[in-house]
Amino acid sequence: MVREVYAAQFEDLASHGYIVAAISHPYDAIVTLFPDGRQIAYSEQRWPKTPSLEGEANLNQLEWHANDIRFVLDELTRANLAGASPLPFVGHLDLTHVGAFGHSFGGMAAAHACQLDRRFKACLNEDGVVAKRPLFLDVRGWAMDQAFMLILHDAPTRPLTDEQVAKMKMQRQRTEAIIKRLDADQEAALRNTGEGSYRVRLRSEKTSHMDFSDLPLLGARERTDAEKRAAILAAVRSYTLAFFDKYLRGMKPALLDQPPTSEFVEAIQRFEPARFPCPTQ
Repeated sequence: MVREVYAAQFEDLASHGYIVAAISHPYDAIVTLFPDGRQIAYSEQRWPKTPSLEGEANLNQLEWHANDIRFVLDELTRANLAGASPLPFVGHLDLTHVGAFGHSFGGMAAAHACQLDRRFKACLNEDGVVAKRPLFLDVRGWAMDQAFMLILHDAPTRPLTDEQVAKMKMQRQRTEAIIKRLDADQEAALRNTGEGSYRVRLRSEKTSHMDFSDLPLLGARERTDAEKRAAILAAVRSYTLAFFDKYLRGMKPALLDQPPTSEFVEAIQRFEPARFPCPTQ
């Protein structure tokens, strides 16, 4: 998706004192406008065509997005030191407490940016998974040094029906073995972080993948639906704010240490900080 449809999240963080830099990724945004007037339109050739059961991602694109995020931080740092820029707040940016977050593929890109760059102190992935993996572990099985949060709307794995197995066109034993491994991959991503992690699971029967954006709220045709979508966004915003408040501001938000109170949140699980793996021989 594009940055313009996440105003509810951006403005909420800004209202609590955060400075938010929202990024247009060239070739993936509908259009990217550069300061010199150049324009780059969206290109569908960047995306995989046919995902498999085990998931598929354009790893080059993941690198491009992560490097875009790092480039923005580079530019903010340069402008902040120079003290002369058309950007707002230049000279007053606290670049020692920076987080990265994104939705869908952007969530995986934010996670990868954190893996590549320790200037990001906290990383949040909103429903961005490839075959249940919110990020790709390195060769040591390590996720990242920083704190991590995954907010997702997928339900926990349940036994497959015969109809579901038939649609996958594989033997049940093989299908269940793949799903078991994918669940283990997600657990490994959450357990192997240096500062610990959280998994917030939304109720899949009440929420959708797009509820992290403004679009379902803006498209609501009835007041009851609009109120529901606003409440889902409020739940997402509350956990986003609590996570960054804890790891960027050193606060102790109670929300992260208590059972969910929102009807749209099924569970929150905390994973303790992991020990850094020994270097491979």
